[in-house]
Amino acid sequence: MYATCTFCQATLGRNETLEHFPVGRRLAFDQARGRLWVVCPSCRLWNLSPLEIRWEAIEEAERLYFDARKRVSTENIGLARVGDGVDLVRVGEPLRPEFAAWRYGERFGSRRRRHLLWTSASVASTLAYWVAGPVLGLTVASAALLPYNLIQASRGFYDSRRVVGKFHDAEGPFTVNYRHLNDAQVVADRESTLGWRLRVTAKRGPHPNGRFGRAVSVFKDKRVEIVGADAEVAMRQFLPVINRVGGKSESVALAVRKLEHARSPHDLFLRTAQEVGRDAYGDPSRALAAMPLELRLALEMAAHEDAERRALEGELAQLEATWKEAEEIAAIADQLTLPAKLITQLERLGRGR
Repeated sequence: MYATCTFCQATLGRNETLEHFPVGRRLAFDQARGRLWVVCPSCRLWNLSPLEIRWEAIEEAERLYFDARKRVSTENIGLARVGDGVDLVRVGEPLRPEFAAWRYGERFGSRRRRHLLWTSASVASTLAYWVAGPVLGLTVASAALLPYNLIQASRGFYDSRRVVGKFHDAEGPFTVNYRHLNDAQVVADRESTLGWRLRVTAKRGPHPNGRFGRAVSVFKDKRVEIVGADAEVAMRQFLPVINRVGGKSESVALAVRKLEHARSPHDLFLRTAQEVGRDAYGDPSRALAAMPLELRLALEMAAHEDAERRALEGELAQLEATWKEAEEIAAIADQLTLPAKLITQLERLGRGR
């Protein structure tokens, strides 16, 4: 079994994931045609494996690909990361990318636990003041309200200064603070390349340095529109803050189902632009914070899934182009190793004769 690239002579590396083929860190396989390549990490060319050692390795690679928790696919090719960081490139009919709950369940669950911990601390402090109030000479009412007022005041002070996004448009720079997200909206926009845009209140002026900015009166805040690539970036920054309370496993499961039913993350955002939620008073509202929890969780998943998918699109396109070239070489190489009668029989089987 070879260990160096047949094109540039660079080392192909080794893996401990595929028992029957421990060569390479990126393997490409086509189960339908029975071909297995090792992708060179240096020149990125595909090295066709010897015919007699590839069959068991292909079956093992197919099984690992189906079991992979993180994968992405296009029309003709798929990419998954398995085992000790080995990449598997699956050539053939692609799988529909799965939006598995495991990727986000723990993230949303940890937020919910932090929120419950904060709430429990508030309740505990209120009870402590209720009991200690008479001892400290405080009335029962003041003892009960003091912790709540202190917590709300500290949160308001924190929210007024915490910066969650810095952007720039034709009128100049603007900063979105934590408290601005209460009325952030996704609205339909036919003129936009996305089909939607983000409307949010923001502070106009130079961006403050660091995570916290100078406190500003709400009367100086202005409504802004975020469009295009900035809107996608903004959603990835805003949604974790809007979904800061997280969600239970049931809510996460509903969000995953909603995401799977959508044709694409883009389609989910377009549909959200037409949704109407309910605010804390039960009144109709288009604010993201007023949308149903499972929809908001699905939007956050979609925003990150789309970002990761786009990051892989360029690589997948290059892999697909390389595959087409390698396929021509593989077809010639296989024909040189098989008897002519067997090749004729395989061609007839392929035509269904």
